Amino acid sequence: MDRGKWQSDFDNDIYENITCTEEPTKTALKMRKIQQEPKEENLSPKFLKATETLRTQRRLLMILATLLVLVFIFLIILTSLMFIYYSMVSSQLKQQDEEKDNLQTQITTINQTIDEQKANLLTQISTTKETLDKQKTNILTQITAMQQTLDSRISESMRSTKQDILQTIQNEKPKCDSNWKAFDGSCYYIVTTKKNRDDAQATCKSMNSDLVIINSDRKKNFIESITDSSYFWIGLKRDKNNKDEWRWVDGTYYYPPQRFWMEGEPNNGSGSEDCVHIWKQKKWNDVFCSDEYKAICEKK
Repeated sequence: MDRGKWQSDFDNDIYENITCTEEPTKTALKMRKIQQEPKEENLSPKFLKATETLRTQRRLLMILATLLVLVFIFLIILTSLMFIYYSMVSSQLKQQDEEKDNLQTQITTINQTIDEQKANLLTQISTTKETLDKQKTNILTQITAMQQTLDSRISESMRSTKQDILQTIQNEKPKCDSNWKAFDGSCYYIVTTKKNRDDAQATCKSMNSDLVIINSDRKKNFIESITDSSYFWIGLKRDKNNKDEWRWVDGTYYYPPQRFWMEGEPNNGSGSEDCVHIWKQKKWNDVFCSDEYKAICEKK
């Protein structure tokens, strides 16, 4: 039952009783007290239930109101914090913008300075390049002139030296008889008649010469140039007292390089190959002195 409705009915009943019975004021006051402080034992269960529900609703309303107040306070605090944070962020952003502007200004200034320095350097490089090109041209011109002068002097010196050498050779060149060939101050003659070694040496002696002595590559090349593919006696012979040593016709010892000999020579094949002749491929070979070959005579 609704408490308000119940309270109204209850009051009407009380006032009706007071009017009908017309009791003294004391009784009315007593009844008013009963109205204000009803005892639980005089109330019905429905009344008690309604009262408890009303109390619960009141508590819930108080709790809700408290929560709303707390939410409101929280929102105020949150709003304040957000405002403070926004202010701080705005200040930092403003400061960063200022720093950015300053940095941008500095960068612009630096770029301008770099561009100016770059332009100056390019100008200097261009000027230096032009100067170097001019110096290079001058140096090349000087080098060309010096080279021409040097070539001219070298050519003149070579011509003069050549003439001097030719004159010296001409003065020192021996005057060889007919059919004799001159080389390094000596005259050479080819004996075309085949003879044994001793007869060949005797023939050379009859012309005031000896069998040729070949003791250098230069002389060996010259002898090869004046001989054909025939075999020729030369003035080298095994020593009588020492078969391992070789002597020229003038008595000097000589140990010919292995490159002068034919491969496998000298081998003294029969134990008495004591004389030497020019053999195949212009190489030397030891043979019997009784063999007969052409000969090369040398007159100093």
